[in-house]
Amino acid sequence: MAQPAYPSVLEWWTRVEKRLYGDSDETPRTRLPARAPIVVLYDGSENIEALWKALLQCRTPHIQAVWKSPESDEMRLLAESYVAIPEKLFFLKSLQTSLRRVAVLVERAQKRLESATSPRDFPLVKAKAQPARLSAFTSTCFALRHLGRKVLNQPLKLLVQRGHWVLAYRRAGAENSVDGDESRNWVTLPGMTSQFHADPFLWRGKNGDYHLFFESLPYETNRGTISHIAFDPVKQTWQETPRVVLDKSYHLSYPFLFEHEGEVFMIPETCGNRTIEMYRAASFPTDWVLHKVIMRDVVAADTTLHHDGKTWWMFTSMTEDGGSNWDELSIFYSDSPFGEWTAHPMNPVVSDCRLARMAGNLFKDGQNRLIRPAQNCEREYGAALTFREITELTTTTYAERTVSIRTPPRGHQGLHTWNAVGEITVIDLKTQLRKWNPWRGPMRRA
Repeated sequence: MAQPAYPSVLEWWTRVEKRLYGDSDETPRTRLPARAPIVVLYDGSENIEALWKALLQCRTPHIQAVWKSPESDEMRLLAESYVAIPEKLFFLKSLQTSLRRVAVLVERAQKRLESATSPRDFPLVKAKAQPARLSAFTSTCFALRHLGRKVLNQPLKLLVQRGHWVLAYRRAGAENSVDGDESRNWVTLPGMTSQFHADPFLWRGKNGDYHLFFESLPYETNRGTISHIAFDPVKQTWQETPRVVLDKSYHLSYPFLFEHEGEVFMIPETCGNRTIEMYRAASFPTDWVLHKVIMRDVVAADTTLHHDGKTWWMFTSMTEDGGSNWDELSIFYSDSPFGEWTAHPMNPVVSDCRLARMAGNLFKDGQNRLIRPAQNCEREYGAALTFREITELTTTTYAERTVSIRTPPRGHQGLHTWNAVGEITVIDLKTQLRKWNPWRGPMRRA
């Protein structure tokens, strides 16, 4: 399929990006299978100008691979995705990310079509009647926005540490309530300008003591480790100095914890090593040894297990196309957390940057609903939380729906982990930190 010509302003801007950043262009090809009439819709339009327009407006592109009847305009949805765009102000990088997802969706659609009895087993979808039109004004605004942001970012880098994550907690009687929008009374934990703390997971021992495990990332190394602090529920105070309990030559984060047959295990994120690794507490909480490598040669983020009393379920975000792992969620199941894991036939069960990536433990809320906290990465990574009720979870089916959305408290730019145990709920918050202030206050209200 030949690439449509860029409008003159966009053609000029792509040349600027290539010169400044060495980005390459990419022809929007979707190698259509000969056996099936599969077409791609970009925000509901068949023309790729709709994709260009979405990217230039810094919107999340909605891409659909559909079966189109040769006899009529009837369309059936085979695969779709709301694609995560990590660098929205770089048009060519965003386009390449989107086009890689197009190729994945077309292949995914072909497989689903081949395994179906009829194309009409899939839901109907309707394309927009009018093709998208891209104006010179849209391209110009994008170029000015990019250049303005680049100029503004230079002094900001000298003055503030952007994207600095801190931990916060609060005591609440209804810790598993996901309705409403309570955003006050969070108490932030002590932190340093030299590193950020994120991905908190809380653990309560048999004697009632609380332990907090989390990612600590020194800016000097830009490589995450797993740290631990203890909490005194009587005095309501945290141990002042975190201690690193797991450190590897690759990045670690998201220390998911679970207990099995009296022992405590941890599955930290190890996508930098292209593995999913499980560690066992040789001496809880400080000594951890590798117990098993669950998967190899995968880029999987924020792996989370859930046991429903019979089956073990593994939720994880994988990337198939070398792009972001913010926007797709896959499920695997097994009879044992140590056994072989079988991929769910609907994988990925979610392909949406607003809903996919895990944000903590699954839990039952006050209404006995099974809730999956998910990251909303549409605006940027870790911008907010979405609580999803899992309404159907079997080895052949999966369904969920949104229950509520949580935005960060005022003065913060992100919120992407939520875990609760007993009376305590822990979260992480993204903020901007003044570089000349070496220590944050010991505690403050969020």
